[in-house]
Amino acid sequence: MKFFILISLLSALLLGITIQEGRQKIRPATKRIPDFLISYRQKIRDRFDRPENAAILFSFITGDKNGISPYTKNAFKKDNLSFLLSPSGIHLSGILLFIGFFLKRIKSKRLKRLSNIAFLSIAFFLPSFDAIKRLSILRIFSQFKFLSKLKLSVEHIFMLTFFISILIGGFSRSPLGFIYSFIFLGTFFSLRNFSKIILILGLFSTHLILALFMGEKVSLISIPVGLLLSFLFTFIFPVLLLFLATFWLIPLNWAEPIIRIFVLIIHYSAKFLNGSFTSSSLFLIAAIWCLMMLKHSKSKCAAVLILIFLHTNTAMTPVQFPPNLNLKEKKT
Repeated sequence: MKFFILISLLSALLLGITIQEGRQKIRPATKRIPDFLISYRQKIRDRFDRPENAAILFSFITGDKNGISPYTKNAFKKDNLSFLLSPSGIHLSGILLFIGFFLKRIKSKRLKRLSNIAFLSIAFFLPSFDAIKRLSILRIFSQFKFLSKLKLSVEHIFMLTFFISILIGGFSRSPLGFIYSFIFLGTFFSLRNFSKIILILGLFSTHLILALFMGEKVSLISIPVGLLLSFLFTFIFPVLLLFLATFWLIPLNWAEPIIRIFVLIIHYSAKFLNGSFTSSSLFLIAAIWCLMMLKHSKSKCAAVLILIFLHTNTAMTPVQFPPNLNLKEKKT
């Protein structure tokens, strides 16, 4: 739990610095899609009944969201699944799940780990996709830990991974992307040994931090909904990759029904969540009132001070910093 608190505090600090410097709108450079992939996308789109389904399919592997309607994008956002529309760690997990099926035949554990390292190293040759690179570094360190029998904790590997990501420019290219990966992956790793309820509450608390700084509303129900749909996606994505790999040989449109069903689930889930979003400050106030129920007097004193602050107008508005604020200016 201490590591979870550390991750939350560091994330809040990075968010404050990023917003203060006006860097929250920085996005990585637009990825150039290879010509062969553009022509291949057009061939598949011509076979699809709904062009948007083809656009969604290729957004999973390229991050290009052109052709996806604002309605569908908003549905993904409500379900906390916007990250699916661009290659990320969960896409890599889906690929590893697919590859793991074939690696089961290898009896040597050492050879399995070396094979995983060789595959994960491919990520460093990609022109962008920092989220995939971070997860690849994390997994490579984990494999080396077992191969070399190093006494490194998961927490040390996690912090080392993100330190390397900073060194190779992951934070400077996309500050918010870096922070989102840091806080959500950190939550999963720090609460991995706790119950699922604690994990959901932990994810919700990190979502509260992000929402408070970004001025967005939150929904407690959206967390388990997003987790379930993310779990479903890890099984769907390898199937879609199989379709992309075989379409040139067998040009049959058998993947569109799978995509359509998944998108419909996204739409219906977003409708289900309508009306469940509220101010992040309200949840924070409720959390402090719960702390008031604790028996420890010191905790009560701290809770009272935080509660007084949260009841002010300052806490009821999004966190905003002037983009050119110079904290070192002399007072006049």
